Order: sequence, then C-alpha cells, then structure tokens
Amino acid sequence: MKRLIRLALSLFLGALALLSIFGFLASFEPLELRIRIIWRVVYIVMFVASMAGLLRMNLWGKK
Repeated sequence: MKRLIRLALSLFLGALALLSIFGFLASFEPLELRIRIIWRVVYIVMFVASMAGLLRMNLWGKK
C-alpha cells in the first residue's frame, strides 16, 4: 500500500512541476510588470517545492 501512495504522490508532484513550468512560460505574456514578477516567483516556488518533494520521497525516502 505504501508503494501505491508513493506512486500517486509522485505523479501528482510531477504534474505540479510540469504545470509550474508551463505557468512560468505563460508569465511572459504582456501584463503589468509587478504582476508578472509575482507569478514568476509563485511558479518558481511551486517547481522547487515539487522537485524537492519528489527527490526526498523517491531518493532519500527509501530505507
């Protein structure tokens, strides 16, 4: 059961990482500068958090 939960969470975090990459690229659309910077920071934080979760769960989480 733990393996199934790890797989489901890995898929979710991978999808979140892909979404944050797409959102970061979409933040280059012509918007107000302050709004673009805020969205870029949000997407960068989402990407780093999802990748850290993936690494921690799949590489360092195995005992």
